[in-house]
Amino acid sequence: MRFVHAADIHLDSPLVGLSRYEGAPVERLRGATRQALAKLVEFVIAEEVPLLLIAGDVYDGDWQDFNTGLHFNSQMIRLGRHGVTVVMIHGNHDADNVMTRRLPLPENVRVLDHRKPQTLVFEELGVAVHGQSFATKAVSENLAAGYPQARPDLFNIGLLHTALGTPGYDPYAPCSMDDLLAKQYEYWALGHVHEHAVLHTDPHVVFAGCLQGRHVREPGAKGCVLVEAEGRRVSTRFEPMDVVRWDTACADVAGATGPEEAVSIWRGAFEQALERAGCLALACRAVLTGNCAAHAALQKDAEGAAALVQNTAAEASRGSAWIEKVLVETGPEIDFEELARSDTPQGDLLRFVEQCADDAEAFAQLEADLTPLTSKIARTGAALPDLDDPEERRRIMREVRDIVLPRLTEQGEG
Repeated sequence: MRFVHAADIHLDSPLVGLSRYEGAPVERLRGATRQALAKLVEFVIAEEVPLLLIAGDVYDGDWQDFNTGLHFNSQMIRLGRHGVTVVMIHGNHDADNVMTRRLPLPENVRVLDHRKPQTLVFEELGVAVHGQSFATKAVSENLAAGYPQARPDLFNIGLLHTALGTPGYDPYAPCSMDDLLAKQYEYWALGHVHEHAVLHTDPHVVFAGCLQGRHVREPGAKGCVLVEAEGRRVSTRFEPMDVVRWDTACADVAGATGPEEAVSIWRGAFEQALERAGCLALACRAVLTGNCAAHAALQKDAEGAAALVQNTAAEASRGSAWIEKVLVETGPEIDFEELARSDTPQGDLLRFVEQCADDAEAFAQLEADLTPLTSKIARTGAALPDLDDPEERRRIMREVRDIVLPRLTEQGEG
């Protein structure tokens, strides 16, 4: 018996704010979720799989128009023509109270009830699918606790949208691994967490992950899970379905004497990201780290450094990759401990900066009053630093140290 487990398609996800990025392939990225869904459908058909399970969040929320729903239905009709049954639940993004636009689903698609757990039995497959949709966006009760016990004469699958305690995700439909194992199902098909993970075997408890990464916080391959079962013996195979691969190319550029050399070192990390993406389009964040002589120039001309990175990426990828953001997190090539012990103006300044970083009263002596800038900065949408936060004060003073001292040290040496 074989089936495919997918989740978190987020069809026509709006990718809010993408148009602000210079050179972003907006249309290509906006169409990525549709292309990933088409790849999923083609895969199911090619594998001659009779059953597709979708563990929530087919949509990203209510549609702007009916085209989103029409596109999903057209893909499901393709599956129906090949005898594929689709069973799905609604998650927090497409819960019953979130969606106001509706279209009748094709006959081969079944959505499990949101009022109580529902079981669908497919005698010809020897399968029972148990599950419950979200009635509202924020489901705080343990839905899994109400699922029925396994049918001993069938292969039992639990379909559930939950974080299962995964950090960084809203704790909707909270439950524990013990809650799931107690049902004695052969397979749990989970959604909500966007990283693929096999959390337990015998029985299998699996997050399929999302079908297509939507931003740099969703890096790496995204796709579905092909499941093959013989009795209680289950094997799984993750199958990538994404059409745009998100990644981060981070390089330690220690020793670089200038921006060009620093970016040349970074190119090696970027080429590794290209290799990981394979034939897929790459959307990449560039990060430069390490202490180097190039630090002051990189910080002084951040726009020029970003242009160097983008130009290098275009050359290395032959224009097929897009740099989402450039972060320069380098530091000066200075022995701060030795400088702090020195009887020099630079040493005096460093000691004062370190004192301001750790001492609120010393920081207050700077009399940093941002009141006149508050309204102007607010109109840009940027956030003012919280000067009452010790960590924020330390961050600001470390940045001051890393920018100012290298220049003063060079002048002192001259």
